[in-house]
Amino acid sequence: MSQGRQDSEKPLRISAVRQEVLACGYRSLLLRENVSGDSPGMPAVVAFAHKPFDARTACIAIVEGAERSSVHVASLRSIAAPVVFVVRPNGLEWWQQGESPRQIGAVIPPDNVPGFFVRHRDDFAPDAIYRAKTWARFDVQYQRTFVDLGLMPLVENQIGERLQDLIVNNVQTLKEILRWDTLSDRQGAWLLKSVFWLVAAKILGDKNVARFGDVSLTNVEEVLDSVGEHCGAQNIAVGGKDRGEALTEVAGRIAAFSSLELATTESLAHVYENALISKATRQALGTHSTPSYLVDYILGQLTPWIQDIDLQARNVFEPACGHAAFLVSVMRLLTELHPDGQIPQKRRSYLRKRLHGCEIDDFALEIARLSLSLTDIPNPNGWDLRPGDMFIGDTLETMASEATILLANPPFENFKTQEKDWYSAKRVELTHINKTAEMLHRTLPALPEGAVVGLVVPQGFLTHQNATNVRKLLTTDFDLQEICLFPDKVFTFSDSESAVLTARKRRPGANQNNPVRYRRVRERDMAKFASEYSVTWDSVVQSSEFQTDQYQFQLADLKQIWAECPQSMCFGQIAEIGQGMQYKGKDLPPNAVTISDQRFVGSVSGFVRFDPRLLLHTLPSTKWMSLDRSLILRESYGTTVGIPQIIFNEARVSRGPWRIKALLDYSGHPVTRRFNVVRANEQDNQPLELFWALCNSPIANAFAYDMAGKRHNDAGMMRQMPVPSLSKAKIRRVVDAVTAYLTFVRNHDDAVLKSPIDTKKARVLLLRVDCEVLKLYDLPKELERQLLDYFAGWERHGVPFKFERYFPEHFTDSISLADYLAITEDWPKTNRRRAKLIEKKVDRTISTAETAELKRLQSLATSRRNLVAPLPQAELDALHREVVEEI
Repeated sequence: MSQGRQDSEKPLRISAVRQEVLACGYRSLLLRENVSGDSPGMPAVVAFAHKPFDARTACIAIVEGAERSSVHVASLRSIAAPVVFVVRPNGLEWWQQGESPRQIGAVIPPDNVPGFFVRHRDDFAPDAIYRAKTWARFDVQYQRTFVDLGLMPLVENQIGERLQDLIVNNVQTLKEILRWDTLSDRQGAWLLKSVFWLVAAKILGDKNVARFGDVSLTNVEEVLDSVGEHCGAQNIAVGGKDRGEALTEVAGRIAAFSSLELATTESLAHVYENALISKATRQALGTHSTPSYLVDYILGQLTPWIQDIDLQARNVFEPACGHAAFLVSVMRLLTELHPDGQIPQKRRSYLRKRLHGCEIDDFALEIARLSLSLTDIPNPNGWDLRPGDMFIGDTLETMASEATILLANPPFENFKTQEKDWYSAKRVELTHINKTAEMLHRTLPALPEGAVVGLVVPQGFLTHQNATNVRKLLTTDFDLQEICLFPDKVFTFSDSESAVLTARKRRPGANQNNPVRYRRVRERDMAKFASEYSVTWDSVVQSSEFQTDQYQFQLADLKQIWAECPQSMCFGQIAEIGQGMQYKGKDLPPNAVTISDQRFVGSVSGFVRFDPRLLLHTLPSTKWMSLDRSLILRESYGTTVGIPQIIFNEARVSRGPWRIKALLDYSGHPVTRRFNVVRANEQDNQPLELFWALCNSPIANAFAYDMAGKRHNDAGMMRQMPVPSLSKAKIRRVVDAVTAYLTFVRNHDDAVLKSPIDTKKARVLLLRVDCEVLKLYDLPKELERQLLDYFAGWERHGVPFKFERYFPEHFTDSISLADYLAITEDWPKTNRRRAKLIEKKVDRTISTAETAELKRLQSLATSRRNLVAPLPQAELDALHREVVEEI
């Protein structure tokens, strides 16, 4: 640009950018001035998609340029506007907001700004950005490259933590002011509710809700009365003078807290789960708050079906609603889908006729009413939330019969004996052992045709025999849309494995066999799922696959691999497999000795504990054990002495797929139930080295991980592992590979002058063991690659070297482990053979079989090039993204 051109340009002003943003579809009522992020001295102009004005609806932030734009933009993260424009006199900077803000493209000169906004008018439209930040995680059609999908989960979690700290700290302060060292249940409830209501009043005031904006928070009686009236809850009595003065002091602290104008209702879920539920309530009611990302996911899957329901027929029921996580989320959706959704009075009437819930916990209902009212600002209460036990009377059946949308995360627990007795005394007939199954047994049949269902259930529901009739109903009367399985890290205070089910009730005559998306999220992928909804495994099956005798809904991740494995034998047919012995424990006679470090009369040397640090070429330390049958509860396979065996851990050694450590015990020690044993049977008498290789192989570890989940390495399960037919030649190759590996690592351990082990050689020797096992199964190379990728990123335990994946991360060719070794360790040999065949081809002396072999070797040469000299794909992708953004 010439000097004359620069001098002719007028400095860019924030007012000019404001006008351009308005032209993208934002009405002036949707722009807020002086919105502060984490740095109050750096306010922004923020454009919202619609009301309520909060972190979910914030779309664009406009700020004056500061010295360091990256720091300035990061300070605005709590606003959660995915697009940030930094205005400088010499031009406009476009930033993507996120955990690490990123500038997009170069500075846009002032004269080019109008054209820039014309080109991006559709991208920057309110609906486009709102849906990109809320819907795009589960529907790619709404994705925009400039919107960080992880922004909302990050911000809502941070807001939730701020609110939690605010409440917890002020509850503690109030307790200290009142000098309540020991709390009664009533005092504890008063402390918590009083502080929570004061925080609620601050939120309502910061959001400019009538009656709250002009009232001082320190006028505690008026404030608490106003909150009670607004949310339709029973007022909190301040009590005596001491309580009033203490509350006034705490109210002043809360009032001085930074603005909560942009706090989302969803962030209250964090507070509810972490600060507002007592341990007693959690245990008694099975309370486990649904994370907002899971609520959004379920609603995202159901949205197309909900759009198909007539506007006036959309009625939602959330049984056991807790703090109304589903009702809050579906309220946002119904508001978006309603043509008059932005008109408060019309919205108020419509929503209150269509959102319904029931809950046994009175305090949870108060939170629910407040949450719904905060989402429907400025409208007050009027919500149909019914208190009481949902299993008494016909509440579930009646409310379900009027609902076209059923959303629930019911209690996961089974009914306790005392609960069954209590219900029996009330003449309530319970059909199921589990509370989730009982709730669904009552609601699903009552739903009208076309009703949609989104559920969070315990994984036991997918297989438990007592829930068979409910699963049958879901299979025969509903179109299952998705089953997604989760690990035990979804809920903060529950270690239950869970699953999500989405379905729609069929109309008469509809096809009873439909495609079902079957997905699984493993533990290490939960954070990525929460931010991007990416899953570990994703497949599509026909619903007919679930129409078995038990209508079981659980499928193996590697179902195709197990189906492809030779079905000629299972492990239990070629070996004896069982668990170790168990002593009587508390029923032992007085002074009985079962285990000791010192030898005692009648004792034998055995293995008692499986140290998770053991290496695969070693054995556990021994103890002296009694084999007196009068002291043993179960002998199982643990009391045999002197028969060579493989021992492996009963309890998994990791939460990942590498969960088995199998060790060679040639002496045949007795073992406790912490071990499983594998012994050759008389008929086959296979070598122990074969069993060692099988048990430590990716086949066995993947089988155990896929079939057992978080449960132990059950001997009965291992008996079912498929084993191919075994020729003597194949067995010999496996044994030779095992011997080579064990000899190498043991020689290093036994060396007098120790030097660091050659980790590369040790790793290659173990790869050759795995390779020989995989050759036995002869899987298609694509499936073998899928199997080995199952372990990518997981540490392999029990080896004296780092082993986190079979293939380098950048290498994606579908090849077998044997071929991988052929292009790495054995490449000189492979390439010599390739060169020889090329010569024969040139000489025209190559046979048909050799031509096929050469074709394979040429393919391996291509794979080697991809391995050692790959294209810089990451750099190419980044360059492509920059070019697209510039355009």
